[in-house]
Amino acid sequence: MIFFGHLGLTTGVVKICENTILNKKKDIDYRFLLVGSILPDLIDKPIGAVFFRNVFHNSRIFGHTILFSAVLLLIGIYRQLKYKKNGILMLGIGSLIHLILDSMWLYTGILLWPFLGWTFPRRPDGNWAGEGITRLLTDPVYYSSEIIGFVIIMYYFIKLIKNGKFKNFIKTGQI
Repeated sequence: MIFFGHLGLTTGVVKICENTILNKKKDIDYRFLLVGSILPDLIDKPIGAVFFRNVFHNSRIFGHTILFSAVLLLIGIYRQLKYKKNGILMLGIGSLIHLILDSMWLYTGILLWPFLGWTFPRRPDGNWAGEGITRLLTDPVYYSSEIIGFVIIMYYFIKLIKNGKFKNFIKTGQI
């Protein structure tokens, strides 16, 4: 998944949970959720694929570990209970959903770092960006998740604009 898949599918999953499981509107800050949904890539792509490519040989490192999401979730739960603020919790939920959408259970050496060792598995050298674009254009699972994610994001964006609530979203993160 590249961008809209993470943003849209994460938003959709949390919105469904908010409306069904929680059974009432919560003050979920979707700004933090959206950042959390791409946070593992925001951290790992520059570090592992650009700045320290010769060290890690992988664009999925620290941010793609269960430890990273767990730390965010624990800090978020603490802040939610103590201060009634859910921003960090939403970062943790977003990053955890990111791991699920990236099928990280298939890459246990990364997902369970450092519990299985201190080094990250090496990804074969190659053009991972080019391979991602090729996959986006040819793999139905890959491009459908991007299309569905884009539709979900556009749905909420248009709804916010239409209802005059976009400024409120920017200020509070409420959808």
